Amino acid sequence: MAESNVVNIRCADVGKLEKFESDSNDAIKEFNRIKTKFKDINDTLLTKWKGAGADQYKTEVDHILEKIGSVSEVLEAINNSVKSIKDTYNQIDEDLGKFNENPTSEEGSDS
Repeated sequence: MAESNVVNIRCADVGKLEKFESDSNDAIKEFNRIKTKFKDINDTLLTKWKGAGADQYKTEVDHILEKIGSVSEVLEAINNSVKSIKDTYNQIDEDLGKFNENPTSEEGSDS
């Protein structure tokens, strides 16, 4: 059987990370817009509605807004992680580019 000299090279598509970062920023902004609108609608409703039913409804709305806030934090944490990964990848790529310009220099030597 002949020995194969084929090298499989895989490339990272940083553009996908950048698109995810951009899209997730847009999603976070839209999410916050919806949350603000939800709060405004309920605030308006509760200025006109009084009684035990209104009090219970407000408790539920407050609970929903609390949970929605944690979703927003998760989205932002995911987005920050993706940004960190992208930044690290770009730094490694830059460092490897510099190394490959002069691999026998002090920075590129094994000694």
